[in-house]
Amino acid sequence: MQARLSSRAPAFTAVRPVRCIVSRSTAVVVRSSAVSAPAMLPVKSVEGEDKGTQQMALKVAGESGKGLVHRYLVMVQQNARQGNASTKTRMEVRGGGKKPYAQKGTGNARRGSSVSPLFVGGGITFGPKPKDYSIKMNKKERRLAMATAFQSAAADLMVVESLAEEVMDKKTKSLLTVLSKLGLNSEKKTLLILKSPHEQIMMAGGNIEKLKINVADKISIFDVLNADKIVIERDALAHVQEFFGGDRKEAATA
Repeated sequence: MQARLSSRAPAFTAVRPVRCIVSRSTAVVVRSSAVSAPAMLPVKSVEGEDKGTQQMALKVAGESGKGLVHRYLVMVQQNARQGNASTKTRMEVRGGGKKPYAQKGTGNARRGSSVSPLFVGGGITFGPKPKDYSIKMNKKERRLAMATAFQSAAADLMVVESLAEEVMDKKTKSLLTVLSKLGLNSEKKTLLILKSPHEQIMMAGGNIEKLKINVADKISIFDVLNADKIVIERDALAHVQEFFGGDRKEAATA
């Protein structure tokens, strides 16, 4: 995942110097951002025919982009933890009111309770308790990190028309046929990004082991970095370009 960001770093039009202020507890980084140089993405039909190219230019982070993407990935994975692992201490285990055996005469060590952590079935010392592992990240930083990761994967991106009509039967075989026409190998990790969730595509792709399906407004940073090939619908790319392509207020008024 880190290799993708380092080897395919996008070109920047204007990047200002980065200033870091480091303290004992946190590191506050003042980052710069700029719209990346346009990347030319191949466009194909559902039959695999070339339909030209399409540009993608997102607002990405500057020199701190690699660290920003890493922080976002750590936040996503850490927030996915349920944190519900729980063990009982010697105060919470049942029993322990009676001395297990006499203090003297048995030849055993002195025991005062059967719920001691030294006994099988006793309490657990320093065991896990329910905990909230979630961490926070600014919305603008999350958006910038996602755009940086997506732009860095431009070399592995492919734009296609809508696939919904090709898998109306909801069969895995039909979707595999479409992916094969696009030149995709089922042995490679593939990310399919749709404009909106289509039930037939979701059901058809559920049994394909190395295929992940995302929706344009809920793209997973982990899936983007982990995929060998990314296939995105034309309408989904338009949404990504509008959302991550710079100032959304300017895009709305343009």
